[in-house]
Amino acid sequence: MIANFFQSLKHHAVEYLLISGQATVLYGAATFSEDIDLWLHPTEDNCSRFLAALRDRNARYYKLTPPLTIQHLVRGHGFHFVLADRDEPDAFLDVMGAPPRVGSFADALAHARTMDSEWGQLPTIGLRALVDLKKTQRLEDYPIISKLAVAWFDQPECAKAAEDFVWAADNLFTLPELRLFFEEQPGALLAIGREPVAGLKEFAQQLLSTGDVTEEVAVRVNLGMQQRIASLQQADRRYWRDIIAELKQLRSTGKLMPEGTAA
Repeated sequence: MIANFFQSLKHHAVEYLLISGQATVLYGAATFSEDIDLWLHPTEDNCSRFLAALRDRNARYYKLTPPLTIQHLVRGHGFHFVLADRDEPDAFLDVMGAPPRVGSFADALAHARTMDSEWGQLPTIGLRALVDLKKTQRLEDYPIISKLAVAWFDQPECAKAAEDFVWAADNLFTLPELRLFFEEQPGALLAIGREPVAGLKEFAQQLLSTGDVTEEVAVRVNLGMQQRIASLQQADRRYWRDIIAELKQLRSTGKLMPEGTAA
């Protein structure tokens, strides 16, 4: 069913990128994701083609979804659909036209990759943009971000230059991935100027010289990473505040799509 849905997107020449959970699976930073998340290029023609693909697959609206219009797409709203087949479990599809923190679709497309999946080859958001997208209020996203930061050095576009090391250090939020990063990229210690968290260089120096890190340094670094997570969570809450208020207004005026109706 899901493979057929992606074939419908291809048939209708829909411009999209796979994002969020399934993208992290393809990059090897997660093992499972329940939903399919897409970034839809927010143009009138592309929106029409996407709706045609949904109708091909008998998709239905699912929970708190405004009409799929350009205005709502560029505003940053999410659109929720369910794909159903009597012989397979339902699949849930989440769509956005302007995801947070990742710039324009054109910019993201320039750094996207075509990834092999169980449903065929899919256009997938680039790893760095995926990291920015995952900086949400969900605490469970930050270990995934950390795994993506380590996985960056396996990507063909990574030059393993100073800038790559600095970027990775800025996007590590767990001690196991921080340890793995410096073990696999010992040259990063010399490249990092500003410490994203206090004690990071001491952590690396101890690890590379003795193979271990004192508890005092580990606690200090972990506390700094937790503070950075809290700051990013707060920023994400601020980002969604007005969009959620607008969604509530749409609901109160009866302008959301009825759940279960055809797309």
